[in-house]
Amino acid sequence: MAREEIVDRYSRLARAAMTGQSVTGRDSASFDASDGSFDDGSSDAGSMDAGCFGAAGYEDTAALPDGALRASLGCGNPVAVADLHEGDVVLDLGSGGGIDVLLSARRVGPTGKVYGLDASPDMLSLARDNAAQAGVTNTEFLHGTIEHVPLPGRTVDVVISNCVINLSDDKAATLAEAFRVLRPGGRFGVSDVVSDDSVPDQDLRCRTEARIGCTAGSLTVTEYRALLLNAGFTGITITPTADHGDGVHSAIVQATKPPVTPGFEIRPMRDADADQVLNVYQLGLDTGHASFETTAPAWETFSSARLRHLRYVVADTRTSRVVAWVAASRVSTRPVYAGVVEHSIYVHPDYGSRGLGRALLDAFVAASEDAGVWTIQSGVFPENAASLALHRAAGFRVLGTRERVGRHYGVWRDVLMIERRSPAV
Repeated sequence: MAREEIVDRYSRLARAAMTGQSVTGRDSASFDASDGSFDDGSSDAGSMDAGCFGAAGYEDTAALPDGALRASLGCGNPVAVADLHEGDVVLDLGSGGGIDVLLSARRVGPTGKVYGLDASPDMLSLARDNAAQAGVTNTEFLHGTIEHVPLPGRTVDVVISNCVINLSDDKAATLAEAFRVLRPGGRFGVSDVVSDDSVPDQDLRCRTEARIGCTAGSLTVTEYRALLLNAGFTGITITPTADHGDGVHSAIVQATKPPVTPGFEIRPMRDADADQVLNVYQLGLDTGHASFETTAPAWETFSSARLRHLRYVVADTRTSRVVAWVAASRVSTRPVYAGVVEHSIYVHPDYGSRGLGRALLDAFVAASEDAGVWTIQSGVFPENAASLALHRAAGFRVLGTRERVGRHYGVWRDVLMIERRSPAV
C-alpha cells in the first residue's frame, strides 16, 4: 500500500472517530474505505484485545477523552516501557488520535514536552481536539512523515511509536531519523510488528500482516536489529508481546543512542568523514606509540580493511568536526571466529581528558555485543599508558606480551595483547 493510500485510510479512520464511531484495532477487513464506516461483525474483537491492539493495550485510560480511545490503533503500550521522566522531551512517531501523546504528557509533567508527528491532517485535528479536551498544554502536533521528521537533531530525550514503523516503506530512513533527533543517551521505545527470521509459508505471513493492518510488511527480528545498529543504536532488545500466528508478533523494541560528554555525539562513521578520520589517525601515528604504521593509508585501503558495521566517530556538535573514531576488522574468515574482531581507537590529541575515548569504547563494546561479537582483541605498546588505562576501565585484560614483534623507526618494540570477552554473548 502506497503512503498516499495509508494516509487516506487513516484520515478516514480519524473522521470516523470524530463522528463517534469506534475504530479501535487494525483489522482492515472491518473498515469500509468507501464510506468510512465499520462492520462490527467482520472483525474478531476478542483476538484484537488478546493482541493488545487499540485501547486494549492500556490500563490507565480513565481520564482520556473518548475520541483518543476510539482512534487508538496501536499494537501495545510503548509509554509503559519508555522509562519517561519528569522534564523529558518526547516524540511520538505516527501519533494518530494522540493517546500515547496524552499519556506521555502526564508522565513528563509541566516541565516536559511531547511532540506528536502524523502524516494525516485529519488525525492531527483529532489529536489536537483530544489534547484540548484533556486540558493538556505541554504537547505539540506536527505534520510530516516519520522518514523526514520536522525537528532539528538532538532535540528529544525519548522516541516512542505504536505500531507505525511497520507501515513505512523506508524503515531504515525512519530509524535513522529517530537516531538523529535523539540527544546522546536518548531512548528509543516502540511497539511494533515483527516476524520470525524463518517463516516457512511467506504467503500465510503476508496474509496475517494484512489482517492486522501491517500493510508495508514487517521486519524480521534480525532485520530490525541490523537496521537499528546501522542507524547507530546500541543496547537493542526486541521482546515479543503477542503472537498473531504464522510467525508474526507484536513486540516491544528498545534501544539507546550512545551517551557522551555534552557538546559531542557518537554516530556511525560515514564515507564523508574520510579526511577527518584519516587526520585523527595520522595525529595518533605521529605520537610514535599508537601503531607500527607511520602513515595513514588512503581511505579505500582503510575502509576495505575494516568491517562496514562497527565503525563509529565522535563528532563535535558545534562544528561537526570528527575528533575520535573506532573501527573493527575481521580476525579470520573461518566460521569459528565469526564473533571475534580486532579493533582500533584513536582520539584527537586536542580532545583528550574529556571522557570521549571511554564513551566511544563503551558504545563500540555495546554495539559489538548487539552484533553477536563475543571477543574483541587488539595490541597496545607498553608505553601507551593512556590506552592501557582506557581499555582496562572498559573491561579489557592483558593476556601477555609479544616481545620484539617488529621494528618501529629502527627500534624493536614489544606489544601487549589485550582482549575483552563478552559476558552477554
